[in-house]
Amino acid sequence: MERNTTPKVFPGYRRILWPTDLSRLARTALPHALQLVAGSNGELVIVHVLPTVAAYLAPDIAGRAWDQIDRANRLIGKRKLDRMTQAIKAEHPELRVHNVLAKGVVAEEVLRVARRLRCHLIVLATHGRTGLKHVLMGSVAENVVRRAPCPVLIVRPRGYKARG
Repeated sequence: MERNTTPKVFPGYRRILWPTDLSRLARTALPHALQLVAGSNGELVIVHVLPTVAAYLAPDIAGRAWDQIDRANRLIGKRKLDRMTQAIKAEHPELRVHNVLAKGVVAEEVLRVARRLRCHLIVLATHGRTGLKHVLMGSVAENVVRRAPCPVLIVRPRGYKARG
């Protein structure tokens, strides 16, 4: 029996998901995602999740008032996300770039989008929280790493010191 010893060619990460909260910290992962997607002639999917934390902080807001706040929040988030996407496309016209606006628990939505779009890699920044802050707030990056349907690249900014 003859075995095929020809190594398989790694096809690269053709669909890369970059979750962002639109912060400067989240942007530190973007160059990594862009470099990897450019090398694979793939596409970059930007996902921004509108957290539902406000509903827990202000449970008395209900009905029409809550709907108006929710719509305004979604509109503002979509505008910011679209502007960011257009800026990336302008800087990198050779890349396919699109975005997804989601709402819910951040890690859950990132994972849902990664599965739905069959992403090959997730690239995200981490705050590097430790101690009590980590216990109280959890870690989006940690939750994504533990349950992702694909490899995950975690980026910590150079010189960034984690605070407990």
